[in-house]
Amino acid sequence: MLRNVLISTVIFSIFLVSCERRGKDGKVLDTPTTGHIRIMADEGYKPIIASSIDVFDSIYRRASIDAEYVSEGEAVAALIRDSIQVIIITRQLTNEELDKYFRPRGFEPPATPIAHDAVAFILNPANRDTVFAVDQIRDILTGKYTKWKDFNPKSNLGDIRLVFDNPLSGTVRYAKDSIGGGAPLSPNASALETNAEVIAYVAKHPNAIGIIGANWISDTDDKGVQAFRREIKIADIAKSVGAEGFGPYQAYLATGQYPFKRTVYLINAQGRKNGLGMGLAAFLAGDTGQRIVLKDGLLPAQAPTRLIQIKR
Repeated sequence: MLRNVLISTVIFSIFLVSCERRGKDGKVLDTPTTGHIRIMADEGYKPIIASSIDVFDSIYRRASIDAEYVSEGEAVAALIRDSIQVIIITRQLTNEELDKYFRPRGFEPPATPIAHDAVAFILNPANRDTVFAVDQIRDILTGKYTKWKDFNPKSNLGDIRLVFDNPLSGTVRYAKDSIGGGAPLSPNASALETNAEVIAYVAKHPNAIGIIGANWISDTDDKGVQAFRREIKIADIAKSVGAEGFGPYQAYLATGQYPFKRTVYLINAQGRKNGLGMGLAAFLAGDTGQRIVLKDGLLPAQAPTRLIQIKR
């Protein structure tokens, strides 16, 4: 009887292997819940993507996703040269990119919105200025204001030092194109390598403004975020001078009161509908993924958000 069980097990295993879908190169293809893929994600979203992949892999034990955290520019370049097939960034592919690299191959990579984030402006605790109007932020980014006295005549902080995470990051692109209107950035602007380095720099330099993804400072239950927020303070942004300012938080993104909002997309260029990239996109846009987004302090792109107004 034991011999018959062993033979049946071997036959069943052979049947499973023979039923696995294979590509033209003979390699077994991944499915929405099995297999292995590499992805690239904007470094600004490392905390939320890392935690999401951990949950995904724990649910789907036969799936393995390796994430590399790079700048937005590096991720798009890798997608275009087909060295990576799934990326997570804060923009969709342009018509020019689609026309040149994808439509001639007969498909357009779907872009699944998974979260709404904000570009946050962080300050040294010694800086007494805490509220900026949209136009003032634009003037600082484009170099109209280069000294703190240009913004506040009473300030003694000297030159305004703008610090970004990476020269090829989505944050730099957003600041230049969406806030600055395409104008060159201030000569006082420079870039480091990561959001964590920006936070550390601002914590040591009273005259600095750090421009980072709000994702790095949103999850107040995270001990790392708690440590970051003890070192810096977060600027409020008003739509006009003298108006009330709001911070880069979920509620103000939902109501539109914080102006510098952007959407995070998963772009899947696997070229087939039933790969692991599609499974990850469905997970991130589904109930469990959106709960992770909510817990980590961003605004879910798919799930409804409940806002509670407290009367004082």
